[in-house]
Amino acid sequence: HLQGSRYEPECDPNLQPVIGMQFDTWEEGMTFYKMYAHEVGFSVRTWTTHKDEHGILWKRFVCAREGWRKVAREEERIKPKRKFKLTRCGCEAMIGLKRQDDGKYKVARFVQSHTHQLISPSKRHLIKSNREVSSELRSKLLTCHKAMVGTSTAYHLLSVEKGGPENVGCTKHDFQNSHRDFKRAIKGADGQIIVDIMKRKQAANPAFYFDYQVDENDKLINIFWADSICRKNYSLFGEVVSFDSTYRFNRYNLVFAPFTGVNNHRSCVTLGAAFLWNVKKESYIWLFKTFLKAMSGVAPKIIMNDEDQSMRIGIEQVFPNTKHRLCMWHILMKLTEKVGATMKNNPDFHERFMACIWGSETPSEFESQWCSIISDFGLKDNTWLQEKYEARKSWIPAYFTEITLGGILRTTSRSESENAFFRHFANRNLAH
Repeated sequence: HLQGSRYEPECDPNLQPVIGMQFDTWEEGMTFYKMYAHEVGFSVRTWTTHKDEHGILWKRFVCAREGWRKVAREEERIKPKRKFKLTRCGCEAMIGLKRQDDGKYKVARFVQSHTHQLISPSKRHLIKSNREVSSELRSKLLTCHKAMVGTSTAYHLLSVEKGGPENVGCTKHDFQNSHRDFKRAIKGADGQIIVDIMKRKQAANPAFYFDYQVDENDKLINIFWADSICRKNYSLFGEVVSFDSTYRFNRYNLVFAPFTGVNNHRSCVTLGAAFLWNVKKESYIWLFKTFLKAMSGVAPKIIMNDEDQSMRIGIEQVFPNTKHRLCMWHILMKLTEKVGATMKNNPDFHERFMACIWGSETPSEFESQWCSIISDFGLKDNTWLQEKYEARKSWIPAYFTEITLGGILRTTSRSESENAFFRHFANRNLAH
């Protein structure tokens, strides 16, 4: 439009503010002005508020196109943070509400004319100040998400239900922002949601066991669960347990820690699982104690995992009579790094080393062969091999002949296989 043009909106006189009109509260005055703005076609925003010792004295609302955008600084012109449409044009339309001695608010000032064209009736549903995602719409959106219906599809369904998008009361973008804000608001409460889910499962089946731990701020940090099948599997196949805590697949970077066993068909069976906030000894001690409670106080005869000092401390404290077996696979993976590729690829060394580990039937036979290999290949100064020899009772099969290790003989790959299985059913963007 031409600069200096004035636009005088026309509407039903009953919808138009006038000087001297009174409202019980300033909120009622704001609602009335927004209804008027929607009727004639402009958006409203709060301008100024003046307070005294009794509360709000003045409240002013203006056309959203009031004023002018500040001139950007030179560096912002070169690289602006984001592009946005310039909408302000110095419009002077406004309403001023002043508190009276009786506590009510009177229209003390009202400017009707605008310096810009008003929004056409077909687009009035897009006016920002009158768009709102009501509690009814939020409830329907949540219901749709529970049914795995996306936000865009949910908005389309509501548009059809209400006879068009102009009758919904908000735009699809508002709908999406509302869902974003909802997820942000419950982020701190996701732990409670998980606990509530576990409680419902326990109410449906008393054999379902779970326990959790919170910090001083009531934030969920550790949680363990085992259903009736897990506990039954443990009673049958729980003598040897593989435990792994190396996998993280959720947005909170929690550690997923499954307890895995092997049934009489040599197939993996889950004995329980946990999410841990960290892998410190305190978390392991809590988890192993909780696992022991879930399994009626019966500890496994052997537990297998990697070389984690905090985990070892937890096992020694909670399972003092359980043998701690280190993962053979993790140890052998380091062999090339520790003895060098030349030695590792030496056929004679490789054959004798593997025969020593897997072929020794008694501890004395293993120790004799080990010492012979160390001497023949000049490895006396290799500190890593010295450490592995000192820890031989934790990983050499000859020291576990009294217990049938079944399908967990060689590695904790059973736990890693469980991780791969659960990965197919886990979404990184979900808390659970």
